[in-house]
Amino acid sequence: MEGEVFETLVIYLIWLIATALAVAYSCWSYHLLCKRDAFQRSLLALQSAPLVTDDFASQSQLLCQACLEELGADGCTLYLQPGSEESGFRRAAQAGTPAEETGPGMVKDLLKQAWESGELVQSSGGGRWIAAMPVWHGHTGGGALIVAWDRTTEPELAERELLRAAANVASLMAPRFVREGALSKAHEEIQALKGEVAQESHLAGVGRLAAGVAHELSQPLTAVLTMVGSLSRAVQDPVSVRRLHIIQDAVQKCKGIIEKLLVYSRTSMEKENEITFSRFVRASTDINQVVANSVELLRDELAEAKISAQVKYSDLPQVRANSTQWTQALTNILSFLCDCHKVGKTAGPVIKISTSYDKKEIGLSFDTNCTLLSKEEMAKIFEPFFANSHPGLGSSFGLGLVREVVRKHNGQIEADLDSQGGMRINVRVPVEEAG
Repeated sequence: MEGEVFETLVIYLIWLIATALAVAYSCWSYHLLCKRDAFQRSLLALQSAPLVTDDFASQSQLLCQACLEELGADGCTLYLQPGSEESGFRRAAQAGTPAEETGPGMVKDLLKQAWESGELVQSSGGGRWIAAMPVWHGHTGGGALIVAWDRTTEPELAERELLRAAANVASLMAPRFVREGALSKAHEEIQALKGEVAQESHLAGVGRLAAGVAHELSQPLTAVLTMVGSLSRAVQDPVSVRRLHIIQDAVQKCKGIIEKLLVYSRTSMEKENEITFSRFVRASTDINQVVANSVELLRDELAEAKISAQVKYSDLPQVRANSTQWTQALTNILSFLCDCHKVGKTAGPVIKISTSYDKKEIGLSFDTNCTLLSKEEMAKIFEPFFANSHPGLGSSFGLGLVREVVRKHNGQIEADLDSQGGMRINVRVPVEEAG
């Protein structure tokens, strides 16, 4: 009897403990859900606060006021750079007690540290805690959002994340504060795009011709490849099988060349994450792969001229670029250098291609042992149709297209002679890393 009572007490005790744990866990989960909902409401309030009006001053003021309410702060000030005409930071909006009351020197130091580091900077003094979050960091017209609390304890994680969200909203508004002729720059970009469209229209005729030729060749090559595959399975003679494999490899090579030829004939598209963009949009690009494709496209021409193409690749980051334009540009460079070797009848012709990456900049180098052109002529090779004006050179559309592609990617291209008189072309492009 006593054993049964004891067993019942143990079961009851276990049930009581389990129930208490379940209730505690439920309360804790409910507490976390409430905090999450409160964070989401505050986040939405910060994001929607400036949408009430279109006026920049009013939007900035509403954002600062929302920071006071949602972060539980006692003061909020938005500092921005006026632009290239003025230096330093200027107060764009303020709500509550300004942080300068704690000390102008502290605010100045926080502004400088936040802008230089690009990260949240915090400090305490005079019974207040002050935090500075950079706004539109790295751009002319950026600044910092400074929030002050009348306490000496560090803001919680949720408060810091809300401050970061408010700074992101301010970053979307900051460009309107800049006085550096944004409309003029937009006009220049439109004119540049019109020039690009005009250039593409000139190439359209050549593109259509290339598409027609590629289409006419693709179908018979596919038929040949199918028949060769069937014969390979039926023939038993080793010599015949080997010959059929040679034919098959040759046909595959021809199909590969046609696919690369279509780079020039298609309405150029860029693909990223299975999303297709127009030719004017940049996507994640492997420059090393672009170089490899360009060399492969001209492999037969180089082999026929007995030119040795030596390629040295470096580790490069994925960059945002227009791979179609770069393929056209690099193919033009290689074709031009190949023609120079043929016209100059270089002994043991060599083209050395190398890629490099240093200080957020990608480098492409093309070195040859060709001495056809003089130093004065090398300075003119990027002029439109220079290749056509020099006897014996007829390299595609010349290197004018190459210079335009490099320029559109904010890069630089130079041509010179090395110490032995060999031709050298160097391309340097700042890295816009893929996201």
